Amino acid sequence: MLHFNFDNIQISPEHCVIGFGTTLIVAPHADDESLGCGGVISLLRKYVQTVYIVLLSDGTLSHPNSKEYPADKLRDLREKELVNAAGILGVSAENIFFCRYTDRNVPSRNDEEFEKAVENISTMLDMLQPQTIFVPWRRDPHPDHKAAFQILSAATTPGITIYEYPIWLQELGKAADRPTSDESMAFCLDITTVLAKKQEAIAQHRSQITDLISDDPGGFRLAKEMLSQFNVPYETFYITKQ
Repeated sequence: MLHFNFDNIQISPEHCVIGFGTTLIVAPHADDESLGCGGVISLLRKYVQTVYIVLLSDGTLSHPNSKEYPADKLRDLREKELVNAAGILGVSAENIFFCRYTDRNVPSRNDEEFEKAVENISTMLDMLQPQTIFVPWRRDPHPDHKAAFQILSAATTPGITIYEYPIWLQELGKAADRPTSDESMAFCLDITTVLAKKQEAIAQHRSQITDLISDDPGGFRLAKEMLSQFNVPYETFYITKQ
């Protein structure tokens, strides 16, 4: 039976995702939403829960030397890939928001632009009224992922539950990056029934997983080993201990 594991407590997916209510998925880059949250998004939409996605960065440093895809064209491509992936998961384009911060420069706590970023996200939260937010793990080893958590932590108000999802933790994380038993509780959401949709959504990010952009030898591409971490029938999340 499909179930939700939380510190050895099993809750049916219907009660789990309906309990999430209106949900905001925070993606530092186009593909993070599908890799880290494709299953939970699909389950939320299966049970007719409202889902919004906010994309923080413009993603233009994945292939910085491409002549065929200069920055503006690459940004547009990656945003289109996200819209296509979200559509497969059941989220319409009007529920997607683009912040277009420079790739690898999403404002972090020590940046001059941080307070303005917090203000902008706070305005969005006031407008959307989410009950639940999914954001990258606070020490996920990428500066934009850490910044995403910092912005959302500063912007959220009581009554909103934050769940953190890892992307690069297993691949690049050091011991100090990992959650401690004192700060977070981990749980796994069984996504068996929607795993195929998650994989279909990931496949829409062709600029990141194929040779679509072939004129930048140093361009980024998700390795098969990395992708295999997200081709499993569960998603892992962390929630702060009270």
